[in-house]
Amino acid sequence: MTSSHTLTHSYYSAFYAEKGFRFLEQIAKDYALPDNLVVFSVMHCYEGTLPYLNVLCQLADHVIFLPKQATFCNNSSLLNTIETIENCQTVAPGFDKIALRDPACCVELIRRYTTDEQAFLILDHGGYFAHGAEAILETFSNACVGIAELTANGVAKYRNRHLLKPLVSVAHLSIKTPADYEASECIVHYTDQILREAFGLKLNNQGFLSIGVIGSGNLGRGICKTLQGKGIHELYVSDQDPRRLTAMPRNGIQVCSTETMLNHCNLIFCCTGNGALHTAHLQSRRENLFVATVTSADDELNLPELIHNGTLRYIGGNALVKEYKNQHKASIYLLAGGESANTPFKTGMGDPTLYLFEAAHLLAGLQLASQNHGYAAGIQALSAQDEIFIAEQWLRFFYHYS
Repeated sequence: MTSSHTLTHSYYSAFYAEKGFRFLEQIAKDYALPDNLVVFSVMHCYEGTLPYLNVLCQLADHVIFLPKQATFCNNSSLLNTIETIENCQTVAPGFDKIALRDPACCVELIRRYTTDEQAFLILDHGGYFAHGAEAILETFSNACVGIAELTANGVAKYRNRHLLKPLVSVAHLSIKTPADYEASECIVHYTDQILREAFGLKLNNQGFLSIGVIGSGNLGRGICKTLQGKGIHELYVSDQDPRRLTAMPRNGIQVCSTETMLNHCNLIFCCTGNGALHTAHLQSRRENLFVATVTSADDELNLPELIHNGTLRYIGGNALVKEYKNQHKASIYLLAGGESANTPFKTGMGDPTLYLFEAAHLLAGLQLASQNHGYAAGIQALSAQDEIFIAEQWLRFFYHYS
């Protein structure tokens, strides 16, 4: 591997960049990839992306970077830095999350950046290619080496699809848990900051805000824990799977249905990644509601459909808040515009837990591309042995583990 790399967009992000880069290099060092491999990589437009992207670009012949819209809108200048990375190209306008819901658009994207029978790998994040997966794998059955997906909501979008090649998920690995809890802390912190900046409110303004959390996975539990750490003890939690709720009452949290929560709460954290709130929840609302999500309003509310069917009407907003009204003229305030509530703010490399899930995603992709693996067609997880390998390497690089 060459030592030439671009790891930072600004001086203040450099603290962990080199260390993270070397760690990811170590994860990748034993893999040889096919000549002329093209990688389609869906990633956040964060500075924390740069070490990962640099390692990827040193391994592949060409990397097509598809920025996730939530962070691209707030960090578009970072694309200028990304474009300086050798072998890296930002995807052409028009191939965004909404457009890729059309399978024909997905096929067109692959055709634009590959030649006949040229091998390619998809590193997905949030199921961007899920709607077109069957068309891609049928059209390019010999060229596509497989798909690696980073998130649980992304994997859910691939379920019940006929996949002719392996899809390796790293969504539910135990080593992803620290980053999920870090994300939970960030989301609560920045939700508080948005409320203060835009409304003059604080999360712990008892009497003004009553808080509910939909979803009790890693992110939902982390948000509850962080809220309690801020002195907020009257919390409501719902989940489609009642098994997940059984641990909540012993922690002083009220369990309920989503409908009951909406009767009691005016601030909702949506932590499912897949349809936390539905049309019926919002069209009958008669009081204002604040909504924060851990993914996006598309995933958690199906916002385009709510607008299309007239349930919500856009009023206005900015990078911190977007306001919609329903038929009863109740305002629905989407904090961070409906994206994950930490996306309006800068994310650098100061948290090494970011590199755990990046390493897992990278390793899954390298295994697929090297074609020296035991994966079958369809969805499966990275192995426990691989997860242990990543954890040991990470502990050595960042915490002198031996």
